Amino acid sequence: MKQIVAAWLIACCSLAAAQGDDEFDAKEFDPKELDATVGGFIETHCIECHDQQSASGDFRVDNLSPKVGFEDTPRWVEIMERIKSGEMPPDDAAEQPTADQRAEIVEWIAARMKEGESARLAKRERVSYRRLTREEYVYTVRDLIGVEYDASDPGGLFEDPQWHGFERIGSVLTLSPSHIEKYIKAAEVILDEAYPDEPIEYREAGKRAMEIKETHHHFQRLKAEGLLDKVRAPLTTSGQIYRYSNPWRSPDLKFPGPGVYEISYTVSGLKPDQGIAPRMKVTEPDLDRVLFERDIIAPEDDPVTVTFQAHFSNPPGRPPKIYVTNANKVPNHPRTNATSGIPFITTKHRRAPWQMKITNQDGSPRYPILIIDSITMRGPMVTKQEQRRRDEYLTTETSLDTVSESLSRFARRAFRRPLYDRELETYLEIVRGELEAGESFRNAVKTGMVAILCSKSFLFIAEGDEEAERSELNDWELATRLSYLLWSTMPDDELFALAENRQLRHRAVLEEQFNRMLADPRAERFMRSFSSQWLNLRKVGMFPPDRNLYPNYDDYLEQSMVGESQAFFAEVLRQDLTLREFIDSDWTMLNPRLARFYGIPGVVDDRFQRVALQPQNHRGGLLTHASVLSLTSDGTRHRPVHRGVWLSEVFLGKEPPPPPANVDPIEPTPTDAPKATLRMKLEAHKRDPNCASCHQKIDPLGLAFDHYNAIGQWRTHEKVEGTGEDPPVDASGELPDGRTFANAKEFQQLLLADLDAFNQTFIEKLAIYGMRRTMTIDDRERLSAIAEISREKDYQVRAILEAFVLSDLFQQR
Repeated sequence: MKQIVAAWLIACCSLAAAQGDDEFDAKEFDPKELDATVGGFIETHCIECHDQQSASGDFRVDNLSPKVGFEDTPRWVEIMERIKSGEMPPDDAAEQPTADQRAEIVEWIAARMKEGESARLAKRERVSYRRLTREEYVYTVRDLIGVEYDASDPGGLFEDPQWHGFERIGSVLTLSPSHIEKYIKAAEVILDEAYPDEPIEYREAGKRAMEIKETHHHFQRLKAEGLLDKVRAPLTTSGQIYRYSNPWRSPDLKFPGPGVYEISYTVSGLKPDQGIAPRMKVTEPDLDRVLFERDIIAPEDDPVTVTFQAHFSNPPGRPPKIYVTNANKVPNHPRTNATSGIPFITTKHRRAPWQMKITNQDGSPRYPILIIDSITMRGPMVTKQEQRRRDEYLTTETSLDTVSESLSRFARRAFRRPLYDRELETYLEIVRGELEAGESFRNAVKTGMVAILCSKSFLFIAEGDEEAERSELNDWELATRLSYLLWSTMPDDELFALAENRQLRHRAVLEEQFNRMLADPRAERFMRSFSSQWLNLRKVGMFPPDRNLYPNYDDYLEQSMVGESQAFFAEVLRQDLTLREFIDSDWTMLNPRLARFYGIPGVVDDRFQRVALQPQNHRGGLLTHASVLSLTSDGTRHRPVHRGVWLSEVFLGKEPPPPPANVDPIEPTPTDAPKATLRMKLEAHKRDPNCASCHQKIDPLGLAFDHYNAIGQWRTHEKVEGTGEDPPVDASGELPDGRTFANAKEFQQLLLADLDAFNQTFIEKLAIYGMRRTMTIDDRERLSAIAEISREKDYQVRAILEAFVLSDLFQQR
C-alpha cells in the first residue's frame, strides 16, 4: 500500500506541475479600456472621496485597473455592490445618479466579472487535465474491466461540484487528499471483484414467495388441499414490506459473492377501476437503494415476470437484503394478511372476519393489490467480453515479461492512448517491490493495477503536449472527447482502431462515427446527462414541497417530473425536431403518474410515451414542465423572480447581476390582512430605484408562468393567507422592448419570434458540456459558425449536435 501511495504522490506532483499556477495572468488577454460611461460615473461620483488624498474608508478608486474582471477584481466587485445597494454615492452627496444610471453601471461591471470568471475557468496550459465525473468513472470502469462499481453508495466517491448546473467543468473538478483516499479504496474494491481470491461460480437460486413449514398450523390443511406450492405474498397497503426475497438459504446454496445479478419476480397487480395501479418497489434497505420500480397490472391467474439486474458487493455467503413494497398510498392497516397468519392463495377465497377487506362483493379490487408468486436470482453475470478483458489484464503465468505485456494492455486502454517511453516502468517497479516484500504474484500484479487506476492518466482526461504548443486534438484525444460527450465513457475498440490509424480526424469518418454512436443505446447517457445539467434538473426536489400544502407530491412524482424533461429532450433529438419544441409544443412525454398529475387521461403503460396535448392541458415545451416549474420554487410557494432568472440564464444566455445584499425578503401576508398575490408584493421592488431596472427585465419572464403553482400544477387563483377570496392569477406582462403578453402561451410565442437568441444560448450550453470548460470571447466566432449551420438546418437539434462535433471548436483544445 505504501508503494501505491508513493505512485499517487508521483502522479499528483506531475499533475500539479502540468497544470501550473491557478492564478490567472491577465497579460494573456487584450486589456479592455474602461467604458466611457463607467469612467464618467467614477469620475463624477467616486473620485472626490476615494482618491489618494482622501481615500475615505481606506478605499481608493483612482488607481483601479481598466482590465475589469481580470485585475483588481475584489475592488470592482465592492464598487458594484455598493452602487447596487444604494450605499454609494452616500445620501448627502451633492449629485445623485438616477436609478437607470446605477443599473447601467452595475450591469456593465457584472458582465465584465462574468467574462473574467469564464476566462479563468477556461485557462489552458500546454496540457489541460479534466477529472472524470463520478458518473463517468463508473461507466469507464464498467467498460474497462466489467465491474459495476457502486460509486454513490456510502463510502463511495464524493458527489461532483457544479458550476451553473454543469458537473463536467475541469477547473471545478478539483482533487484533494480525501479524493485520493477514495480512489485507492475504489480501485481495490473493483479489482477484488474482478479477481477474487477464490473463483466465484455462476449460480441460480429460486423459491416460492411464501413457503409453509411443517410446523405451521395451516400446513396439513394446505397439503391435503394440494395448495402448498400455491401460497403467495399479497401486499395491500403501502406500510407492508415483503422481506423474504433471499433465495440463498441453505448450506448447499450460498450466495456466490459480489457482482451483477439478474433478479426475476413472478407477480400480479390488481388495479381498481377508478384507482391507481399497484407500484412494485424493490429496495436494498442497508444502502437505501432502489433496485427496481414499476407499476404492475396483471390478473392473479395470469401473472407476469419482471426481470432486472442489480449489483451487490456482498462477500460470499452473505446474501443482500432485498425488500419489496407496494407504493400504493393505502394507509397501513392493522389487520393485513401479513399479520393474520393465514396463508394467502387468491382473492377469491373468503377473508377471515378480522382481516382487511381487499375486494368488493363482485370480486373487484378495492385497493391496488400486488401479489408475489416467486423469486429467482442468478449470477454473477459476466459477459464473454468482460471475462476476456479480465484474462488479458491478469494472466495465470507468473513471469515479469508476461506481467509487462498484460499491464501494458491494461494501462493502454485505461489511459485511452499509447504509452509513453518507459511509462510502464513505474508500475512494473511497484509489482517488483510487492514481490520483494513477500506478496503473492497475483496480489503484486493487482497492486500495480491499483496504481494504474489511481493515476492521473486514468482519472483525468488529458489534452495537449508537455513539450510543444498544440491547439488541435490528436486522434486519441478526439476519440476520448467524442466518447465522453455521447457515451460518458472511454472509447470502444472501433474508436481506438481509428485513432491508431489516424483516421478519426477525417470529416467523413468522424461523421460516420457520430451517427454510429448516437444510434447506440449508450447515447441515452448523453440525453439524460446533458438535459439534466443544462436545465439544472439535479435541483428538482432540493426544496422538498410542504406535504401539508401539496399532499399529492411524492418521490415517484418527483422522478416522473425529471423523467419527462429527459425523455422530451431525447425525443426531440431522435426525431430530428427543432429548438422550437423546447419553447412550445403540442405534445409531451408522460408516464401514468405524471399524466394523473396533469389531469391527462388515457396513459396506462408505465413508461414515458409521447402524448398529444390539448389547449385545456395548459402544457407545451420545457417551460411548462413540472420539473422546471418546481425547481424554481421553494417548496412552499412559486417564485416568479427565480423562474425569470432561470429562464434568462438557461434559455436566453443572460445572467442577471446578483440582488443587493440589503433587500428585504417578501413576507407572507398576515392572516388578518387582505389576500395579496406574490405579483402584488413584487410591485414594491419595482418602486425601489435600486431594484427597478433588474426587476423590469426579470419579473415578466417568471410572471408569465404564474398560472402554475410551486409544484407546477395549473391554477386560476392563487392560494394565499389573509382575508377574503383567493385573488385571480394575472400572468400578463411587458418585456423591456415593449412587447406585451397576456399569459404563458403568448409569452412562448414571443420567445419563438426571437429564436436566434435561444439558438445561440443552446449552442453555448452544449459547448460548455462537450468542451468541459466555459466559453470565452475567443470562442465566439466558432460558436457563431455553428449557429449559422443551425439556422440553415432549421434549428434541428440533431443537426446542431452534429455541427458541434464536426466543428473546429470541438476538434481543438
